[in-house]
Amino acid sequence: MDGVQQQWLEIENRKYLSFQFIGHLTDDVAKRAIAEWQAHFDQNIAPLEKAGIVWNCLEMTKYSPGAALSWKNALPQFNSRISEIWLITTNPFFKMGARTVTMLTSFKLNVVSSDEEFRSAVGAPPV
Repeated sequence: MDGVQQQWLEIENRKYLSFQFIGHLTDDVAKRAIAEWQAHFDQNIAPLEKAGIVWNCLEMTKYSPGAALSWKNALPQFNSRISEIWLITTNPFFKMGARTVTMLTSFKLNVVSSDEEFRSAVGAPPV
């Protein structure tokens, strides 16, 4: 089933909100995920606190242009609450799309090919 699952990770005393994209990311699915993102931040981090973002696209099959636009338009509202952005994918098309979404932000997009590579990069012990 298409969708986005969100979960909090705590690694080396840093918080990350992880998005796992599954199947086709449509505009409707993206808008629901963005609303959930806002709720997660409001409920789990203090107003001046920051959290990392992880976009895990290993199970995503494609995304619609409307979904990418919704994500791009939403990102600035979270800008002051994000410490870093990680993309997990092996798909060059998804890498290009994520770079486009983050292009107008102050964030460097950190790209890795697996969850293990992400965890190693941020200092997490192996699972």
